[in-house]
Amino acid sequence: MSEKIKIQNTRNADSRTAEEDFTIEQLKEATETHIKNVGKCMDFFAEKIHEAGVLHDFTKRENFYEDYGPLCMSKVVDEEFKASSWYKKHIFEERHHVNEDFKTDVNFIDLIEHICDVVEAGNGRAGHLTSAYMDIDPKLLYLAYWNTIALLNANVEVEDEDYRDYLD
Repeated sequence: MSEKIKIQNTRNADSRTAEEDFTIEQLKEATETHIKNVGKCMDFFAEKIHEAGVLHDFTKRENFYEDYGPLCMSKVVDEEFKASSWYKKHIFEERHHVNEDFKTDVNFIDLIEHICDVVEAGNGRAGHLTSAYMDIDPKLLYLAYWNTIALLNANVEVEDEDYRDYLD
């Protein structure tokens, strides 16, 4: 999504930002607009999550017959597998490997993809979840929270910007 999310001002949806003399109808209209604006933001994340799902494990698809396929077919395990150049590329280029590469720009989209990967791989491959893949640094959650806010904020545009002069 290259185009920014267009939202309308909703200053009258809250008494802390509302015009001095606003009516109940202005409150209702601004509240409905707020709800629609939040929906647009949610749609942005839904699209981003969908994109992450489509692109998931792209490093396995790239040069499959030259890299990933032969590595798996060689039946190497654990340390040898993790020492391979393909694995290092996979971990550092795929955003969802949050527990093995602490990306400073991690966001909740990456975390959702990670969760889906862990649950699917655990159940689909081994028939159960493996906690070793689920442990993440709590600092990562904090960082992902703020990075997700920054991501959304960078992609939102208020159509009638002049109202910002009214606030603060």
